[in-house]
Amino acid sequence: MKGFTLIETIISIVVIGIAFLGLVAVITGVFTNASHDEVIAIATMLAKGEIERVSGLGWPVVPDSGTFSGNFSDYSWEVDVTNTDSEHRQIDVTVTNTMIGSVTLTTMATNN
Repeated sequence: MKGFTLIETIISIVVIGIAFLGLVAVITGVFTNASHDEVIAIATMLAKGEIERVSGLGWPVVPDSGTFSGNFSDYSWEVDVTNTDSEHRQIDVTVTNTMIGSVTLTTMATNN
């Protein structure tokens, strides 16, 4: 007899199906991680921009919060300022997104 039996064909289909599902799971995981990394990079970029904006406001800077607009409307920000002494202040900028939670950047500024 030449060819495959029905049992051999069914087993082959099951093995190929399991391998295909594993491949789909790996590809899905890769895309999920890539989008997560992109959101972290965007949040970090937005936090850097807020630090630059706040640093340029002069003395004194008061705590503030808000939501970004346009393509970044799903990101919110919060600025916290701590005066360490009469000449220095610590500026903490936290950018929050539902996918990643929050990213916080800190810088020190002087009264000059």
